[in-house]
Amino acid sequence: MKTIDELVDELAVRLNSGQTVKQKKVAKPVSAPKPEVKKECKKQCKCGGNCKHESPEKMTIAMAKELAEAVEKAAAILGVKVVVAIRDEGANLVLLHAMDDSYIASVQASQDKAYTAVALKMPTHIALDESRGGSLDGLTNGNGILLLGGGYPLRTDKKIYGGIGVSGGTKEQDTTLAMVADAYFKARFA
Repeated sequence: MKTIDELVDELAVRLNSGQTVKQKKVAKPVSAPKPEVKKECKKQCKCGGNCKHESPEKMTIAMAKELAEAVEKAAAILGVKVVVAIRDEGANLVLLHAMDDSYIASVQASQDKAYTAVALKMPTHIALDESRGGSLDGLTNGNGILLLGGGYPLRTDKKIYGGIGVSGGTKEQDTTLAMVADAYFKARFA
């Protein structure tokens, strides 16, 4: 099981920055203790705690904090200051995390992106494409729906746990950061 630093370091390599999390520190250190990625297996199997048959029942604040930490570390590599919103499967806000000096407008945008990802059960950049002649033709922004890149549903094969919304960078940066959270969610909790 990969740690947040390992996942974010992979992002750094993919972006050809050549800079790892250990080389570039986040402007505001996260005060929460380092999360342990190893799961405790409650079934009697020989998985050593790394099995995938134990999924959480719902989105928790602890899970949301881990996801926000992963996004913050990745955002530091990209050099952007973002706001992260995480909603549960019923689109209720679980966590709102704003990096220092992030845009005020990103507070609402991140929440709307997370809401859209849960409500439509798809990434927001895909929903935008689908609103232009696809299955969501005619869908527009408003009433909590925001069709901009940076929103991702957080799901396993069996169910949707919620959604994440990232705002503060370009649409490509926001989408990449939401994808980091999605990859971390799948690696850690799925």
